[in-house]
Amino acid sequence: MVRAKYAVPAGKILKGWKVALAPTPEQASRFRRDDGARRNACNWAVEQITKAFDQAKETGEHDPTVWSAWSLRRRWNCVKAEVAPWWAECSKEAFANGIADAVAALKNWHDSKAGNRHGRRVGFPQFRKKGKDPVRCTYTTGALRIEGPRHIVLPGAGRVETAENIRPLWRHIRRGTGRILSATVREKAGRWSVSLRLEISAPWQPEPCTGTVGVDVGIGTHLLVVMHEDGTVAQKVPNPRALRGALAELRQAHKALSRKMKGSTRWWKAKRKLARAHARVAAIRIDALHKATTGLAKTHGQIVIEDLAVAPLMRGIRSHRMAWTDAAAGELRRQLTYKCEWYGAELWLANRFYPSSKTCSACGRLNAALTLGQRTWACPRCGTTHNRDENAGTNLARLPASQAETQSDGKTALLRRVVVKRVNHLGRVTA
Repeated sequence: MVRAKYAVPAGKILKGWKVALAPTPEQASRFRRDDGARRNACNWAVEQITKAFDQAKETGEHDPTVWSAWSLRRRWNCVKAEVAPWWAECSKEAFANGIADAVAALKNWHDSKAGNRHGRRVGFPQFRKKGKDPVRCTYTTGALRIEGPRHIVLPGAGRVETAENIRPLWRHIRRGTGRILSATVREKAGRWSVSLRLEISAPWQPEPCTGTVGVDVGIGTHLLVVMHEDGTVAQKVPNPRALRGALAELRQAHKALSRKMKGSTRWWKAKRKLARAHARVAAIRIDALHKATTGLAKTHGQIVIEDLAVAPLMRGIRSHRMAWTDAAAGELRRQLTYKCEWYGAELWLANRFYPSSKTCSACGRLNAALTLGQRTWACPRCGTTHNRDENAGTNLARLPASQAETQSDGKTALLRRVVVKRVNHLGRVTA
């Protein structure tokens, strides 16, 4: 669902927490009921959009109300007693979520068709089917609060126990430094969780760190290689290789699922087991990325990373595709972008054509013949032996700030402005 832009007050930041839940069977049933209401309202809105477009083809008259979630909600309130006589048993937020999803899908289709949306082409809004559409529902009003380090109050469900300690969140609410804006309940792999969106006071910031480090993303032994300007290693983050480590379990789970009759009880159990295996892989990967990016943003003043083109890398051989998927380079950049803004660091993006790995960090000679399979190489001019990842990180750290193009993102950081600087493959300012 597309959310409206929220104006963050001065001295505040928006943060999200994902908390595991341990709901009772009655509470889980209530969450599923709200998810069904959301899906029902979404399908009703898609039906209205489809009828409006069909009518426009016949008569040439367009109905502008289908582009507005507010207009469709007013129309829904007039017909909900006929379309969904059970509407009073569910939260009103569920119906609002469904209508907003349909309008967002319509807008994404239009932007994709007009060329205003990056990525793959988006199709016309389709009906949502139970079992395929993810189970979720977002609440923004009603009883929404935290009670103690182990309980969250959600609309309709009441006091829900959490499967983990949420004392940090409780302290924010108790001190008055935090305010819950929304809560999204999800079910994934048979486990419930709630994603809380909070507006909290800006965290305490230490003195801004100085020095520049270059970060090279890898798919080998190390996920990240962090280098100083003088060529010394600042940090090497091990690559958890969560996907590769779980391949045997995933193969076994896939094989067990294929041998079950689709739709049977044992088929659903096997499908849930496979989903839990995938969820564990994703949890290991995201945990490693969060720890690495938080440490970088907190301990360094300037961070230089490469603007990798991940899509072409995914077209290589199967083992490389799997390795890049497991590394999640796009998620790394996304996390560094907002965490550098939180902690007052500067994030620089080097142009994707900058030859950081092929350039000798000792004499500056470009080794154009270097292949991807060579992890170590000797410079033909000075004879210095380089580790591919360490050499790339050193070159990135040495990119001069005076030659970087400062691009403001229009937001004010907590201590100073978070800037994104781009340097082309010649080390000069890009236009």
